[in-house]
Amino acid sequence: MQQAVIRIELEYNFPDDVSVEEIINVVENVELPNEYSEDSFEWKGIHIGDEYLPYYKFPEGIRK
Repeated sequence: MQQAVIRIELEYNFPDDVSVEEIINVVENVELPNEYSEDSFEWKGIHIGDEYLPYYKFPEGIRK
């Protein structure tokens, strides 16, 4: 069997008053397609207004 592997970047919009912790909780619990390989989830970061919070700057205890 042959298998194609692709990486998809998804974007979710949140109101300005939602905390980084709440965003992370929601995104990590999103129901993804059946074809999705559970261990391939990779955080890139969060855009906060004009700023970008990369994954390595997420609050301590949130990064896995």
